[in-house]
Amino acid sequence: MPRFRPVALVLLAALPAFLSAQETSAKEEERMSQLARNDGMWYTPKTRVSVGLRILDSGGKVSFGNLGTVPFLNEIIPASEGAVVRSYNDGQIGLDGLRTDEVDGNGNQTSTPGGRYQVYSTVTVNVTDSNGNVIGTQDVQRLVGDYLSYTPGMTREWDVMGQSQFLTKPGYVAFNNYAAVSDGGSLAKEQGMSGGLELQMNRELGSSGRYFKWGVLAGISLNDINSKTAGSVASTLRTYTDYYTTNGSVLPLSQLSNPSNDTTLDSDGDGVANTFENTVALPIAPDPSLTTDVLTPGGANVTGRWQVKGAYFMFKFGPTLRTQITDTIGISASVGLAGAYAGTRYTAYESFQVAAMPNTDIETVDSETGDSTLSSTATKFLTGYYADLNLDWDVNDRFGLFGGVTAQQLDSYEQKLGDRTADIDLGSAVGIRGGVTVRF
Repeated sequence: MPRFRPVALVLLAALPAFLSAQETSAKEEERMSQLARNDGMWYTPKTRVSVGLRILDSGGKVSFGNLGTVPFLNEIIPASEGAVVRSYNDGQIGLDGLRTDEVDGNGNQTSTPGGRYQVYSTVTVNVTDSNGNVIGTQDVQRLVGDYLSYTPGMTREWDVMGQSQFLTKPGYVAFNNYAAVSDGGSLAKEQGMSGGLELQMNRELGSSGRYFKWGVLAGISLNDINSKTAGSVASTLRTYTDYYTTNGSVLPLSQLSNPSNDTTLDSDGDGVANTFENTVALPIAPDPSLTTDVLTPGGANVTGRWQVKGAYFMFKFGPTLRTQITDTIGISASVGLAGAYAGTRYTAYESFQVAAMPNTDIETVDSETGDSTLSSTATKFLTGYYADLNLDWDVNDRFGLFGGVTAQQLDSYEQKLGDRTADIDLGSAVGIRGGVTVRF
């Protein structure tokens, strides 16, 4: 409402011009009427169609609410689900199976579960006499690999991101999933100037004298909506941790990826290096009695980008008053009802980091597209009112130019993106307008 006061004052200031225009002499009125009766071909245009631009001081204000929600990236799978792939923010437990070298031709396991198996290769070597002369060749079996056997219920396929996962609970490897739960964080952004196009039609319905006329106005305009902001909000950190026992085996702190092999060993003492697997197998499922799910209020500093972008068509209808200052220059004013059809897209990107995973962003992910930016769309019909005050210049009988001021007031609406909200308030705005007019 405060933005409408300047427009109202301008309308009141223009009132004397409307009233003074009524002081046309009776003789002049009689003369003009006589001319109209004598010349049946004389026609005064009754309709004005204008096309132009308008620039508003504000495109609206958007209040972003309930920010700072980053769900678990991976599905939480309980131990009761058994042998499945389990993914975490800091590692993965994969499914294991029999390798090619530990099965026979029928697919039966030849290695001993819980033990090790060896792989040999046939190589051709020289045979020499007592003097060292080569007298022939022979094929021998040489050890090329010493590996950990497949054991049901265990897996050799796992990896972690940091050494701290070996130290959280001695004798176990910790795997974590992290999420941020919104604490109701909010940010607001008011859009600056908003440009748009408009089309209006003004139909004259009557007049009082030569210089004072009234009629109706109908129009449509298009303006953009674009409010975006970036920043950070505090959220609750949720940490879900599973523990997998090492069954008493000691894990080298550098062994983050498994299976793990060392190819510089000579296991059989033949002087030739071979591959030796030093993987420590883990259970395929975590120990359910040790699983924790901890909430830490304010433990996550969530940074993000949020934007509401779109446009709205505004329709307006109301009465108009017009007075001529000279034969070519006039002032017109209109106040009436307005309606707007708005369509917007709400996008958000949010991420946070934890101390155990420095320089790694845990971010939002769209479950359908896999993209890190989330989005939703909304449409809404809004109601309100408008006021226009224009100065018109008739270049000739058909064409003219106009310029003036405009004001509007529209409702607000709410758009959601998951648990996030965006209160989109188009509110009140004032601006300038200008363009060309066609009369017919």
